[in-house]
Amino acid sequence: MKDNEKHFVISLERFKPHTFQAEKGEGLFMSHAHEYDELTLILDGEGYYSTQQQNMKVAAGDLIMIPSRLHHGFVCTEPWQGVSVHFYHERLPAYCQHIFHSLEQNPQRIRRAHLEEEDLRWAEISFYQLEKEWKSAQNNIDAMNLMRIALETTLLLFQRNRIMQPAARNVSDQAIVEEVLKEIHAGYYTQMTVSELAAKHFISESNLRKKFSDLTGVSPKQYIINLRLQEAQRLLQQTNKPVDSISTEVGFTSSSRFYDFFLKSFGMTPLEWRKQNQ
Repeated sequence: MKDNEKHFVISLERFKPHTFQAEKGEGLFMSHAHEYDELTLILDGEGYYSTQQQNMKVAAGDLIMIPSRLHHGFVCTEPWQGVSVHFYHERLPAYCQHIFHSLEQNPQRIRRAHLEEEDLRWAEISFYQLEKEWKSAQNNIDAMNLMRIALETTLLLFQRNRIMQPAARNVSDQAIVEEVLKEIHAGYYTQMTVSELAAKHFISESNLRKKFSDLTGVSPKQYIINLRLQEAQRLLQQTNKPVDSISTEVGFTSSSRFYDFFLKSFGMTPLEWRKQNQ
């Protein structure tokens, strides 16, 4: 299972207190970067995570999200225990991709959430289930789905408890756009319209387009199309479903429109892309 290139989990490891040669508080410093995302849960102890822009203190109950390719370091100052999962978020289904939007907007920062008792217990259970299925020899749909659900649960706990950084932009605008992003990712395959999204938040369609474009770089309509195409790529690579079936599943009303958008975005037909990437 772990060698499957289509798999979203790359590795999962638990870490225990370091054996210090130095005095207490002079922990072992490690610095590195990797091509995949990292989600780490601190179960005991404390220390620091750092990048060129940050020096973040972490302690038991903290859930840390590190974007791919970000060079970062960590040091344990009070012997700690925890668990880390390394994964490719783009291989997850589209409906949970909105969690990574803020990371992609500023890929040079580590994000942190602090979990209180009930959410911390839930996160520990999710990591345990994820670890159990990942270590099993069964490469089947049930194991994959259990892993996906366990990781998504932990990501949602992170999203709910994350510690927000001060933003230069208008906070209310950012909150509206983040809610719209959640709605888009939850229902991208339906025939949602920009006017419906705007009405839900009691703003005009033109106002929503402006706020959304300012924060994401694209219009809401184009974002929906891009998300449908992204999910289509995942299904083309990870399943054997017919292309027309995938077109309908991700929300395109006609196969010809799907083919046109796919060809324009990726320079090849869906079938050609599947043969090259599967």
